[in-house]
Amino acid sequence: MWKIAIVDDEPKIRRGFKSWIIEHSKCFEWVFDAKNGEECLVNIQSMHVDLYLLDIHMEGLNGLELGKIIKKKNPNSLIVYITGYDYFEYAHEAIKVQAFDYLLKPVPQSDFLKLLQKANSTLSDIYPDRTVKAVKREEQRCGGCSQIVMQGKEYIKDHYGDPDLSLEKAAKLLNVHKDYLSKLMKEELGYSFIEYLTQVRVNTAKELLEQDQSNVRMYDIARKIGYKSQHYFSRTFKKNVGSTPLQYRKEKSDLKNWEIY
Repeated sequence: MWKIAIVDDEPKIRRGFKSWIIEHSKCFEWVFDAKNGEECLVNIQSMHVDLYLLDIHMEGLNGLELGKIIKKKNPNSLIVYITGYDYFEYAHEAIKVQAFDYLLKPVPQSDFLKLLQKANSTLSDIYPDRTVKAVKREEQRCGGCSQIVMQGKEYIKDHYGDPDLSLEKAAKLLNVHKDYLSKLMKEELGYSFIEYLTQVRVNTAKELLEQDQSNVRMYDIARKIGYKSQHYFSRTFKKNVGSTPLQYRKEKSDLKNWEIY
């Protein structure tokens, strides 16, 4: 199994990632987590790590500086930077230099697991003799969907966080007319392009709201799923779910507390 380490100054982030790795990944093994760069350096002296999840903004040795040290020690180690919107530009620059990818907080579980699949594929190419076969979740597929519709679905799932995502842009990339793409999706999925995009965004928001992250701002969730306006996000969420994002999070939190007792 590939070895993975988590370095973040937020205990909830470390616990959340660790639990997702243990519960859902058959390819990665958690080996340690650290609250800062200095603590990480102590751990890596005695072990090999294939994938590092590094928070960018940490006191002392920050994630970017730590990443440079790790790369000098083992150029093949993959580095994924974790960042909030306030430090997004740092992550953007880091990818140009040395990062494998980045995770933008708040992090949905689905995005995290997708990242692990991508990392497993890359590590398998680097170390073919250590290849770990990924056990992927079986996803529901629409029976008899055309190739264009499947590509449209995948494009939305990969780019739902882009506030400028549009039917026109997707259709151009898929080399089809926008009206044809939307009509075909409506016929085969029951949702037009925009309706399916909204469904993906709302479902991702629900996933984030159900996580134990009460400190996450609604504004950050709105931006995470591709909405520039928190007000528009709240209105769209209520229209599709029946309650506001704040009400939904409270309902889920109350339910968890009730289950504990």
